[in-house]
Amino acid sequence: MENNKINRRDFIVKGAKTVVMGALALSSLDVVKLVSAAQNTEFEQSNVQKVINLADYPELATSGGYAMITEKVIVIRKSKSKFIAINISCTHKKCDVEYDGSSFECPCHGSTFDNSGKVTGGPASKNLKSYRTTFDVNSNTLTIDM
Repeated sequence: MENNKINRRDFIVKGAKTVVMGALALSSLDVVKLVSAAQNTEFEQSNVQKVINLADYPELATSGGYAMITEKVIVIRKSKSKFIAINISCTHKKCDVEYDGSSFECPCHGSTFDNSGKVTGGPASKNLKSYRTTFDVNSNTLTIDM
């Protein structure tokens, strides 16, 4: 019969190697990206329509006007019948970007975006998330597919 006993020294060496290999494997994962991907997937799957009455947002009465319609979504009026809705979470590290009426800037790491949410300067490499909008001139409402 074979002796399968391991001495204390070998046990400690093998245990230390296992811990080091596990730590190396975990350090290669970008946890922030994994969490971000999980949050984005959940958000995109919600498919909620938000309908706003433009009379409730006087800032949207003229082209160039803008208003926050939720904590994270800004609506910008581009023309008489065109609107865009943009999530203000920076695509780099999820800080809330600031809008000055012509462009977005991330106060955390300096990423910049044009007034349609397209990246104009890094470190962000993805555009801000935008939502489809539908304007109903008869009811003066805007539907946002979130």
